[in-house]
Amino acid sequence: MIFRLLVFLVFCLALAGCESVRNDVGAGVREKFGGPTYQRRLVEGEPRAVFDAARGAVEQLGFRVTRAGAAQQVIDGVSGLASDDRLRGSRQRTVKVRLAAAPDGGVEVAVLFTEVVEDDFSAGVGRATETTLRDHPLYDAFFAAVQIEPTN
Repeated sequence: MIFRLLVFLVFCLALAGCESVRNDVGAGVREKFGGPTYQRRLVEGEPRAVFDAARGAVEQLGFRVTRAGAAQQVIDGVSGLASDDRLRGSRQRTVKVRLAAAPDGGVEVAVLFTEVVEDDFSAGVGRATETTLRDHPLYDAFFAAVQIEPTN
């Protein structure tokens, strides 16, 4: 009887898990079905000025802009490649910025940072994994750099 109770308690604890693991797993499942979650902020300013500020922020954070269009309100970029000391793998970060006019004025800026990791080149080409950086300091740095100073 005690053994069954102990097994039941262990089973319940395994299902419950800690809050951070449940949130991380839940976010991963949502991303698989609904796509990655962009972080969004409303920025006051003219659309072209916000676009220029966003592009400048991407470059300021060390990303090379690979695609940018003011008319499309899209900015994509990649960081430099980083590898371990034995050159067995590499990692690279990407950024995607999407802008849209907000209904009440200003511009909604949505940004997504991802990390692409290829752990072992000997496993073959195309074996990289891409992971969304959910709660990363890059988001705060990006949005701090995008804020437009009002002109009077």
